[in-house]
Amino acid sequence: MNHQPKKKFGQNFLRDKNLLQKIVRESYIDNQHVIEIGPGQGALTSFLAEKAKSVTAYEIDESLKPILSELESKYPNLKVIYGDFLELELKNDQEYHVVANIPYNITSLILFKILESKNIKTSSIMIQKEVADRLLAKPGTKDYNALSILLQIEAKAFKMVDVKRQMFYPIPNVDSVVIRIEKFSKPIISEELMPFLRKMVKEAFRQKRKTLVNNWHEAYHIEKKDLIDFLIEQGIDPYARAESLSIDTFLKLREVWPYDC
Repeated sequence: MNHQPKKKFGQNFLRDKNLLQKIVRESYIDNQHVIEIGPGQGALTSFLAEKAKSVTAYEIDESLKPILSELESKYPNLKVIYGDFLELELKNDQEYHVVANIPYNITSLILFKILESKNIKTSSIMIQKEVADRLLAKPGTKDYNALSILLQIEAKAFKMVDVKRQMFYPIPNVDSVVIRIEKFSKPIISEELMPFLRKMVKEAFRQKRKTLVNNWHEAYHIEKKDLIDFLIEQGIDPYARAESLSIDTFLKLREVWPYDC
């Protein structure tokens, strides 16, 4: 089947078998339950199915059914679910490991869902190089953002391999990176407190050029004076922006946050 990549789904297909095998090998998914997001024409899928105990692949483009159905016939441990990964509920019955070349136009949304899904333990995902730089960024740098903080609070993250744009069809306008995310076995913060911390961090970066006070005022409808006093009590410049705060500072602020939000 001659499938034409669809721009609306962010489809760029990777066909370098050596790279695909390296990704699978270094994802340590032998006899594990694997999730693939956007299997496309199944280039990565087949290598996953040969190693994993099971592979659940989420594909939004139903025109790929003829190709993926052939793979399902070949690999009994493969199940393809047609629908938007972001809108579908993940089963909570077992531990999962994500290995995927995800659509670049929804990278952040997918990463947030991965972090918020307690049954996903590791992820090996291909993303834009500039997004990888932001994810691994440190405080005070221009790339540091909410996702940088939440990722580094919940997991160890590192680069696995660089991927040149010429390795895709069609050739995208950017280079890529495969990053590895390994969630901590013992969370830095309790599961009960994580939803509020996620919101607190996201809202701190609501508008990056605004101060913490302005962003939290708009998000939580707390008086600016009260927020200024609170930050001063914690030894933080009330006119600071979120990008200047370390991960430890956000964790501390969550512990002493006096407001019912």
